[in-house]
Amino acid sequence: MTGWTGKTVYVDLSSESVNVTGTDETLIRRYLGGRGLGVKMLFELSDPGTDPLGPENPLVFTVGPLTGLAPMAGGVVLTSKSPLTGTVFSWNAGGGFGGEMKRAGIDALVITGKAKEPSYVELKGRNAEIKPADRLWGKNTEECTAALREKGSVACIGRAGEKQALISSFVIDSAHTGRGGLGAVAGSKLLKAVLVKGEKKLKPADPERFVEFETKVLKLFDANPVLSKGLGNYGTPVLVKLLDYFGLIPCRNFSKRGSKAAGKLSGEYIKTTFELEKESCPACPLGCKQRIKDTGQMVPDYDALWAFGLNLENPDFASVLRANRICTDYGLDPVSAGSVLGAYAELEARKLEAGEIEAFLMGIGEGNVPGNGARKYLSSRGREELSMDVKGLELAGFDPRGIRGQALAYATSPHGGDYLTAFMVGPEVLGKPLGLDRMGLKGKAGILQVFENMAAAFDSLVLCPFSIFALNEELCSSLLLAGAGMKVSPAGLLKTGERIWNLERIYNLRAGFTGRDDTLPGRLFENSGEANKGGISRQEFEAALSEYYHFRGWDEEGAPSTKKLQELEILP
Repeated sequence: MTGWTGKTVYVDLSSESVNVTGTDETLIRRYLGGRGLGVKMLFELSDPGTDPLGPENPLVFTVGPLTGLAPMAGGVVLTSKSPLTGTVFSWNAGGGFGGEMKRAGIDALVITGKAKEPSYVELKGRNAEIKPADRLWGKNTEECTAALREKGSVACIGRAGEKQALISSFVIDSAHTGRGGLGAVAGSKLLKAVLVKGEKKLKPADPERFVEFETKVLKLFDANPVLSKGLGNYGTPVLVKLLDYFGLIPCRNFSKRGSKAAGKLSGEYIKTTFELEKESCPACPLGCKQRIKDTGQMVPDYDALWAFGLNLENPDFASVLRANRICTDYGLDPVSAGSVLGAYAELEARKLEAGEIEAFLMGIGEGNVPGNGARKYLSSRGREELSMDVKGLELAGFDPRGIRGQALAYATSPHGGDYLTAFMVGPEVLGKPLGLDRMGLKGKAGILQVFENMAAAFDSLVLCPFSIFALNEELCSSLLLAGAGMKVSPAGLLKTGERIWNLERIYNLRAGFTGRDDTLPGRLFENSGEANKGGISRQEFEAALSEYYHFRGWDEEGAPSTKKLQELEILP
């Protein structure tokens, strides 16, 4: 299989040892790579009851069979047990780290243990070295990346990760943050950064056929208005006006819908006010990341625009810019940080000033209690019922009361309140890759599990999540054969996604989660207060969840049956 280098690197920080082995081809064929391979390795290498901040919790970096070859396939997936949620957690990260890792000849990097002193891991070729990071420790991500970037692509943590804030994240190449608290996992290991530089030239298995399919993919991207006209022109801020028009932007800790700040934070406003320049991930034709030309500052993604602007009814774009930069520099998840800010504003019963928002974020980055997430913060204030999370992971700026398939997707996600494990905003609001009635729950369970399986497969190929708007399993199957020499049918891709989803479910069940955790914050259900008219019917939601379990082949408590696990070759 030409899509794989055949090498897995194991780094034990406790013993300061590096071991390079052959990648198990059976795992590749069953789990593809990326998310699937990372979850399988986590499952095999640690117990679901492991302390997420203990040395035995693995931190796994994986690439996919199309990484560095196909359009929108340059990223890397980070997998570990989340210290924020206690669930399995995978983050499909953009940037160039995955492509460099593939060119370095590495399929997977597994880091365990705890270093005696602050350290970073450098990958060059198929060699890995553990190096001292004393001079980097205490620095935030901008400074750390600047010190290392000449040597390759950099994934590092800021001071928030060092202090093991549970909403801290790795930041890749100073631009791409993530969720789930994996920055705290690194901080607990005294791991400051991972640096990779590759030199190998990647070639598709069948160059002529691959060019044919690659050309088709690029034409599909160009013909897709969501990708080429929307994300390609405005980036994810293009969502602001559309979501506001439909009343789908939650604000003030989900206590109301619709934000007066939308007009000053939309993609259209930003594009007409500032001179922008695109910044694309390697191999991406869209360029949904943008910088303000005069200052060099990154334009915040929709998540940050919601977290520090729309959510708080703060229309000051300059303030949102500063807040987003603080988050990226400290290595904080903007969605979780914004959710904590929304909860704080509700407790204080007032709007927050710009300077107050920034000071609050810096306090989180320096280890204050709110850095452990909304649920723990509100518990410390005696108001846990105000936490807008699922399984401990805070919901993002897509109101599930008006996107009912997304409501079910939030509840069933193995990560908690993660919209990317099935971005139902696509079919329910954007009409891509197909159009669905956003206000209905009936009939959504069967459709949802197909989207979940597809998203798991795309994450395992390590395709950008946005590529799902234009690509399908048939085209991915063709790309796999021409690019990586892997013969996987379209149905086989979806079956692989289902296998991954069930393995993640088993992990979470063994970690102590049950079907009772597949729910939403009480505020989102009907009869939950005058300000929340139009809430979800609890009876309809529970009926849809029961139907979902049925489609999954799980029992009434949400546990996969032995028959299902044997069918998916998870059990012998």
